[in-house]
Amino acid sequence: MAGERNRVTELKEYLSSLGICINIGKNKARGHKGLFMHKFNSSRIDISDDVECDKILSVILHEFAHYIHHTYDKTLNSLDFIFDDYTDNLREELIKITVNEIPKDFAQSLYNKKESLNAELKELTSDMKKLCPDFKLSERNKKIEKSINYPFKYLLKYDRVKFMSRIYSVCEAGEYGLGDEAKLYLCIKSKQRAIKRINSKISRLNKYYNSPAELFARFLDAYYTKSEYTNLNAPLACSYLKKSKNKYIEKLNCIFG
Repeated sequence: MAGERNRVTELKEYLSSLGICINIGKNKARGHKGLFMHKFNSSRIDISDDVECDKILSVILHEFAHYIHHTYDKTLNSLDFIFDDYTDNLREELIKITVNEIPKDFAQSLYNKKESLNAELKELTSDMKKLCPDFKLSERNKKIEKSINYPFKYLLKYDRVKFMSRIYSVCEAGEYGLGDEAKLYLCIKSKQRAIKRINSKISRLNKYYNSPAELFARFLDAYYTKSEYTNLNAPLACSYLKKSKNKYIEKLNCIFG
């Protein structure tokens, strides 16, 4: 632990020598563990006060990786500055390291929720087909939609609406005197919207975690904090860092050597 504290101190001093303002535990880092910002020719790294002491070094390395990346590529879209030949094999290694670093409980909760919603939608669809045999989940049922009057028709697009000072919600559809088909239809539309939101969130996370900026940041962090694991699972990427003449990497090698 003392060695890690020394590395945090040395790394902080090095960042300061580069003109980076670094704040550890002074704010919430805008809801993130860490945050790198570059504005008006000045750079800043914030480490949230929620980060545990034994994780501070890792978060600093992650945000410093963004600084290094930004120094060479303002778009953060290319890794040519550190990898001469960014092959598919190299990218797969970086993805493997990144996947290992993603909190499993968070990702799993999304997939569990999606699975639960799909099961509920399947049950609702089965009930609907008993009332309306020609019902198709992939198509709008104009006959049922036409039977739903305002303000309940708003619930075809929203789970909850306010109309004339009263709140109407899909979960209370059974209290509005609607027919069974209409009630089921509103619930089905609600589940479909929920699944769409989950899919959109999963898609955004995949795009985020597979971005060059995140792949490099998580790899650099793992390279110095979990060297044995990283060398075993990403030998090609590690070989690039070991022979790199990048001044920032050389300095990190000195600090962690």
